[in-house]
Amino acid sequence: MKNEKLVRGIVSSFKPYQGEINPDELAKKLGLTTEDILPLHANENLIIEKEWLLGKVSEAISTLDFRSYPDPETIEARDIIAEHFGIESSEIVLGNGADEILDILAKVFIDPGCETLILEPTFGIYYTCTLLLNGKPKGILLNEDFSPNVDAVLDALTPKTRIIFVCSPNNPTGNQYTKEDVRRLVEESGCIVAVDEAYADFADYTLIDWIHKYENLIIIRSFSKSFGIAGLRIGFAAANSTLAETIRKTVFPYNVNKLAQKMIPVLVKSWDYLSQKISEVKKEREFLYNQLAKNGNLKPYPSQTNFLLVKVVKPNYAAKSLQSRLLDKGILVRDRSDLPLLDNCLRITIGPRTVNQRLLECIKEIFSEDKT
Repeated sequence: MKNEKLVRGIVSSFKPYQGEINPDELAKKLGLTTEDILPLHANENLIIEKEWLLGKVSEAISTLDFRSYPDPETIEARDIIAEHFGIESSEIVLGNGADEILDILAKVFIDPGCETLILEPTFGIYYTCTLLLNGKPKGILLNEDFSPNVDAVLDALTPKTRIIFVCSPNNPTGNQYTKEDVRRLVEESGCIVAVDEAYADFADYTLIDWIHKYENLIIIRSFSKSFGIAGLRIGFAAANSTLAETIRKTVFPYNVNKLAQKMIPVLVKSWDYLSQKISEVKKEREFLYNQLAKNGNLKPYPSQTNFLLVKVVKPNYAAKSLQSRLLDKGILVRDRSDLPLLDNCLRITIGPRTVNQRLLECIKEIFSEDKT
């Protein structure tokens, strides 16, 4: 390419974040309809009924004029979020998905050569955001039980450390870290601690009220999971008002579209329904965990999210093989074997009972056929 020499070096050598095959493409490949595909690879909320959500989208759209720009200050959305989560509107920064929030935080805090500490295995975007700002990500391995090695994280701090990324509940291990472990990181690190709580509604607790105690704490939340609007891309950061104001200065105008902003009050008003669906996710999570645990070829790990991490323990059988066989049956799951500590592990989204039963039947069928 003629302009290759103009491209930043980090971009030329960069490996982009990779997902799995698109469900529509898989349907075409297998000669099926999209409805025949089970997308259990992206931690989307499949328990919220599509028709119910479309009704809420219609309700929101009916009030909007798309000829005009969205509110650049996101005032109504922030006010509703603040009331729902028990914080102040001034403590909120809205983004085009939690991923944009992570990108914004990197731009705010990372100068070239500065470091981030990342508790791994975890969400790969923390590395992406750091590297694209010419920062240096340093991975700190979790303990064997997937708990954070707090002493190792604190020992890795240097004067160049800017952010510690903490995903809790963690993707893809599924566990929520103890309050004491997170407290130590916040109180003893002296740098920004960004706690990604995308899955907190499926867990035992949230630390969002801690932003009133700690000036260096940022909580990141997403509307993709428990609220079920992954396709509309909206997330937010919560931090003390002074820090939130500093972060908002760097946000591009109109970064959150009109429909996404309007869906926030519509969905918060429907919290009774959504909380019921969260309870259903937890119920199905327990069901699927127990059923998978009965299969001697698999070891599921306890989870505080809407997915399960599952290790293939059948001798001489690769998780990649099980993933491939499920793919042939129209079921998408995520192979996480490339991450440290997760050899031979798949990540599987929790679905409604009929979906979970089809998954279990297909797994049983595959292992029955593959007796070698």
